[in-house]
Amino acid sequence: MNRVTGLGAITAKRMAERFGSLAAAFDASESDLRAVTGIGPDKAQQFWSDLRQVRADDELARAAKKGVRLVTWEDPGYPTLLKQIADPPLVLYVAGAVEALDSLAVAIIGTRRPTVYGRDCARRFGYQLASAGYMVVSGLALGIDTEAHTGAVQAKGVSVAVLGGALDCLFPKENAGLARSMIDCGGAVVSEYPFGRQPDRQTFPMRNRIVSGLSKGVLVVEAPLNSGTMITVNQALDQNRSVMAVPGRIDSPASQGCHKLLREGARLVTCADDVIEELQDLMAGMRQASEARPAPAERPPEPVLTPEERAVLAQLGVDGVPVDEVVRASGLDAGKVNALLVGLQIKRYVRVLPGGRVARRSV
Repeated sequence: MNRVTGLGAITAKRMAERFGSLAAAFDASESDLRAVTGIGPDKAQQFWSDLRQVRADDELARAAKKGVRLVTWEDPGYPTLLKQIADPPLVLYVAGAVEALDSLAVAIIGTRRPTVYGRDCARRFGYQLASAGYMVVSGLALGIDTEAHTGAVQAKGVSVAVLGGALDCLFPKENAGLARSMIDCGGAVVSEYPFGRQPDRQTFPMRNRIVSGLSKGVLVVEAPLNSGTMITVNQALDQNRSVMAVPGRIDSPASQGCHKLLREGARLVTCADDVIEELQDLMAGMRQASEARPAPAERPPEPVLTPEERAVLAQLGVDGVPVDEVVRASGLDAGKVNALLVGLQIKRYVRVLPGGRVARRSV
């Protein structure tokens, strides 16, 4: 199913719900497929044709030859945290230790063109967090990703790289040695793409949801305002992950994205201890919420909200409403509302639901 073009996790889930199992989808007629939510006539015809031709045995044989394990979302080894996101990959191709994917992890992300300061910070955070026992997750790209992975390897800690293409199409090629070193240290290199799939402009944004999905928190070291890193941050917020950022020079374009996140409420960090404290606070808060509501005196101080943030928050309930309804009810323009919702997500006041809906977090 993972080899069928255009058939993603959400569609597969809908098929399983409609037909009773994923396996049953292979026996469904074209009209049966057309009845699945989100599948129109054109896709139904393509899926029906592909599901009758696609095979798994040759892919499994290639994986065995390369020492790669294929982990499906039905397997017990599938990462628990990743399975909780809205669109978990149907299959993970894993070179290295599958069990590493369930470790307590921090994603370290940032620009491919960092400053010397950014490189030093990324390598230092990678080293310190790996030394403290945290798994370091990133995308193996040049720049911040490479430095974070390198720091973890230097600490002989666990690091996982999520690729934007197939494992046999590793990019960039100059990081092949680093990838081998990560595996030697007990980490892994992961992809959701079948063998032979070259990375492109669509696959990189898709892989970012896995980077954040494997992690409890995401640390942005350096990022310009309009960069792929900010896409990862938005995905992390949708997945209810903690977002942290490293401050930089006020005149450095490479740090403008970080400064924007900090203004919107991201946790400012300057050392690994700050990251660890943020994750410990997050996990402690989750345990408290699951056990009992804390007494008022025990609650941490709440972030200050602007009048516009309060106006947006007033339109939300715990069950969620469409974003366009929030725009109409608040009287603000759509761009402003979307920016305010990002800030409210960072401050952990709202959460994003499937279908373009947002909801107030329950206290």
